[in-house]
Amino acid sequence: MIGRQAGPDGTRVATEVVTPAQGERLGQAEREQAFDFVWTTIAERYHDAKLNGVDWKSVGRQYRPRALDARDDNAFWDTLDRMTGELRDAHTRVDSPERVALRKRDESISLGFGFIPLEGKLAVTSVSTDSDAWWAGVRPGMTLVDIGGEPAATAYERLMADTRYDSTERSRHFRALRRLLTGPEDSKVPFIFERADGSRFQATVARRKFSSRAATSHRVLPSGFGYLRLSQWALGMNSRMVSGVDEMRDTPGMVIDLRGNPGGSVQSVDRLLSEFFDKTTEIAQTTTRTGKPISVLFGTVEIIKLKSSVEGNPRAYKGPVVILVNSQSASASELFAGAMQAARRAVVIGQPTCGCLLGFLGYSRVPGGGEMAYSEVGFVLTNGKRIEGEGVMPDHEVPVSIHDLVVSRDRALETAQEILRKAVADGSAKRGG
Repeated sequence: MIGRQAGPDGTRVATEVVTPAQGERLGQAEREQAFDFVWTTIAERYHDAKLNGVDWKSVGRQYRPRALDARDDNAFWDTLDRMTGELRDAHTRVDSPERVALRKRDESISLGFGFIPLEGKLAVTSVSTDSDAWWAGVRPGMTLVDIGGEPAATAYERLMADTRYDSTERSRHFRALRRLLTGPEDSKVPFIFERADGSRFQATVARRKFSSRAATSHRVLPSGFGYLRLSQWALGMNSRMVSGVDEMRDTPGMVIDLRGNPGGSVQSVDRLLSEFFDKTTEIAQTTTRTGKPISVLFGTVEIIKLKSSVEGNPRAYKGPVVILVNSQSASASELFAGAMQAARRAVVIGQPTCGCLLGFLGYSRVPGGGEMAYSEVGFVLTNGKRIEGEGVMPDHEVPVSIHDLVVSRDRALETAQEILRKAVADGSAKRGG
């Protein structure tokens, strides 16, 4: 197999790695090779030469015996991932061969619902209608009382303590959540849920396979404002994304909903940004380990420039824009929201975002069949802010409440439309309308 890495001068080079035959367990030599590959790649290629202040040699000494003595292959890959977590970087990670296969098929295996700590409880925020949880009667606004025969608060505290470090505590929560929700297909977990009226019920929920393909949708809201929602930033969605803006170009204001969007392609971000600026506008500065652009073809083609900008678009949308975000808005979503906010082209509404804005240029194959991502690019917005480790702070914070979840009230969307109404009215007044 061929993995992609950056050479000392920032150019991309190929490295050969070994993958065992399907069904074979990793031997000691393969574990050593995989460990050394991950540790060395980060030591030599990570975007920050100071490795975020982490003593990487000490980390290697600490994790090497744990990895080599791991009880099975799953524990081995998990140990490698935990080691990368010492950098407190959500993007730098190691995936097992099983996770690699699911990702390449745009699939996930999950219990099909999500929750967050809220008002001193663990409140359900979303439920897939294709999940066992939905058909068992689980709905947003319900709270978890018991997980697997253990008080929910105790189980969650233990889960968080057992989860690798991440860019922020918000991102660490969602990593912990994935540890609970994912697992072998058809495996089951018993829960006790509490409804808003205080009644409780038990449901044993099976893990099912779900599609994780990117999706985009748009519509004109009854208020007359445009609404564009993106589940991920994917190159394959660019045409639909831009078509949505085109169809809503005559609306007086637009809402872009990035809640729950974990990120994706920076090229897609640049493409959508170009729909909102009629003049060439600098978006961010990028940082690399070498202080040079990242290039391919022996340095002849720059794929990551040190200054990121969008060209002016004479057909750019001119109306006011509001962007909706929450703690699951990450990476490319943070770049878009942060850039629009820094340029004063949009108002951001919702909750602080993930705080997970670094860039990687694809996965590297790890000996043994796993893959790793490691951050190669940092971002500094035009207002001097680094989103990594902090998040995009909304201009208007609209907290989530259990009551709103129960009654399906989208207070953030309501607030967005109120702000757009005011912006349009102010604009009309200034024009004498």
